Amino acid sequence: MLKTGKLFADLDHDDLAALQPIATRRELRKGQPVFREGQPARGFFLAVAGSVKIFRLGPDGRERVLHVIAPGETFAEATLFMDTYPADAEALVNSTTIIQLDKTGFQNLLARNTKLNFKIFAALVQWLRDLRDAVTDLTLKEVPARLASYVLSLPADRTGVVRATASKTTVAHMIGTTKETFSRLLNRLSRRRVLTWRGDTLRILNRPRLESLARGADRLSPSD
Repeated sequence: MLKTGKLFADLDHDDLAALQPIATRRELRKGQPVFREGQPARGFFLAVAGSVKIFRLGPDGRERVLHVIAPGETFAEATLFMDTYPADAEALVNSTTIIQLDKTGFQNLLARNTKLNFKIFAALVQWLRDLRDAVTDLTLKEVPARLASYVLSLPADRTGVVRATASKTTVAHMIGTTKETFSRLLNRLSRRRVLTWRGDTLRILNRPRLESLARGADRLSPSD
């Protein structure tokens, strides 16, 4: 399971063996918390199956989804250098499997393993880039551009099919809009044959226009 993680994919047998004593497997049901904001940071995590959302609650109680974690991704690496978790995390679906890596144990490994040091800092740099992009999207882009950017960030096959790792409601929260506005936007994109979303399957029908929407070079007109 550790080998499935992008962070650990190229570690050799001895490195993986060193991780095993500090790794704990957890099985979660939908809505079950991984951690809550303000709780002591005990370690970071690898998603093996299912998905996890990272979010914060605003003063008005509204949920702001910061990121959705897919299998193979690690999360909360920054807490290796923090005392508490800065946000909430919970399972999005039943049968979500994660591995928790003990904070103190991993810090001890970092002190002895240069390869892991470089990899963990690379993961933190990527996290900062993702956070910067998310803030930019929310402050400078309109809702259609935010959705287009999100869809383009997901891996697609040759036919343009993308498997959603989060529900429509979660994605609506992630891009800072309401479920009603999100549904209307999907209908408009479907009518213009840009994108369809049925069940957990997204199909990109017009990638050039989706990319143009994401850049802000194109906009959906009121008649779309």
